[in-house]
Amino acid sequence: MFEGNDLSAMDFQAMSDEGLIDALRTAHGTSAAAQAAEVFAVRELYRRHRAVSAEPGPGGVRAGEFAASEAAVALRIDEGSVAAMIDVGLALEDWLPRTRAEFAAGRIDLAKVRVIIENTRAVARDVLAELEPRLLETAARTTPARLRQAARRWTARLDPAGAQRRRERRQEDRDVRIRAMQDSMAVFDGVLPAPGAQTVAMRLREMSLQVCAADPRTMPQRRADALVALADGSGRLRCLCERGERCPKRDVASETPRRPLIQIGIPADTMLGITEAPAFLAGYGPIDAALARLLAEHARFQVIPEQPDTGALAAQVDRDVRAMDGMCRFPGCTMPAAESDVDYQGQSISRAGVTVLCSRHHRLKVLADNKKVPWSATQADQDRLRWTAPTGEVQVTVREGARYLFPHRDIDALAGTIDEQPERQARTLPDDIAYPLRGHVLVHRQLCRIAPEDEIPDDATTPAAHPAY
Repeated sequence: MFEGNDLSAMDFQAMSDEGLIDALRTAHGTSAAAQAAEVFAVRELYRRHRAVSAEPGPGGVRAGEFAASEAAVALRIDEGSVAAMIDVGLALEDWLPRTRAEFAAGRIDLAKVRVIIENTRAVARDVLAELEPRLLETAARTTPARLRQAARRWTARLDPAGAQRRRERRQEDRDVRIRAMQDSMAVFDGVLPAPGAQTVAMRLREMSLQVCAADPRTMPQRRADALVALADGSGRLRCLCERGERCPKRDVASETPRRPLIQIGIPADTMLGITEAPAFLAGYGPIDAALARLLAEHARFQVIPEQPDTGALAAQVDRDVRAMDGMCRFPGCTMPAAESDVDYQGQSISRAGVTVLCSRHHRLKVLADNKKVPWSATQADQDRLRWTAPTGEVQVTVREGARYLFPHRDIDALAGTIDEQPERQARTLPDDIAYPLRGHVLVHRQLCRIAPEDEIPDDATTPAAHPAY
């Protein structure tokens, strides 16, 4: 539909208003067709992986499990986004052939495709034959939000008997998610069954009223603080009115809050207030020095030496490496080191030969070391780990935590992140903000372990674990 349109050669300043609108439509359609091509390509990659990786047993490769890893390394995006694209491709092939064709032609974009998938996933197939054409006709002339409203209305009318089936299926999607934002903030959201969500909401409101009217916080701020109070064990909000004996809520008892179960790497000079170098919050990234010092007031400290102790025991090496690495050493993975496994290369107790990998990527490395998957992970030097994908794509990761613990080494660390195949750099894509897949709920259950935070660790001791630890 859009072949032969060279958008880069268009002179937009010379166009009329009508011409600009036509150019916008052409560009959007071209973008949609490109989205479709990407979805279909990664779906085919997944299909091929499934065809060759179905070895049973705990030491085998689960069918298709590392297709997303390979695509994520190639595109420089997270594996969760790749899993969502695979899921979309499977859904289009399984039960939405008309939607697949419209998407491929660029007549609807990925956002609308996701709405159609979301609202047809549990619809009876005889109803779908009538519903899909209506949705496509509506998608061509309205926004994704309006399309979602229409889909819900028509689904309820055309398949009223399936309401319970759809509710039970949707309850399987319950989840809680955390997403990093700028300025030391994070988004905490989730999907819960309506009764459970209301239970949480009413409990937070109840806690928000445990402080007096002079408390300076807004209700949204109180609800946010109440959620943390639920997690830290105190079970109630402390009033911030600073009126002392005059506060009518002063006598309400609460438990002593537990220390937060988080890991922060902070340079010694920053801790002492000598410098203002940022600290590293595992699972999030850099935080400012003032916040790090505030959190450190209730912390348990471990001193990490810059030079490793050659006579260190395995437990000390484990501690040091978790602090130095900061997070999983697979490209793009942000799983905190405290929630990951320690991999001892060659069964030697040495900081240089030890890395931190989340359960999913530790499994990938163990399988690669045993020649069961065509990946390789080799130590390029003391601080750099080189990953080679089955296609030959190479990425190098460094010890992220060390950049913050020892700021004077940051320049050296940055040099280690350069792509060692410059000819491929032109093909890399920007951050996953370009992929409108945030919050995508997976339809196909076999994809639910692709994101590292969703991997369920094996109960058995991993082969790479050091026997002395």
